[in-house]
Amino acid sequence: MNPNTIRGMAPPIRQRFHFASAAFSRIFGVDKVTSEMIDFCYNWALQEKVAPLDCLNHVDRYFRELWTQHKN
Repeated sequence: MNPNTIRGMAPPIRQRFHFASAAFSRIFGVDKVTSEMIDFCYNWALQEKVAPLDCLNHVDRYFRELWTQHKN
């Protein structure tokens, strides 16, 4: 996914994408986020699933669990 693709997203989708990708950056480190993870974040952003918003630890746990389920 390139920056033009991200800029072309509808604002709510782009916000959800950045929200998810920020969690992956916190979990794995910016330099360890793969293109597969970015694609996962994009696909999550297209859905209407609700992530926890009360605490970043809960957000990160939520995305780690989704990623683990996705990989298995």
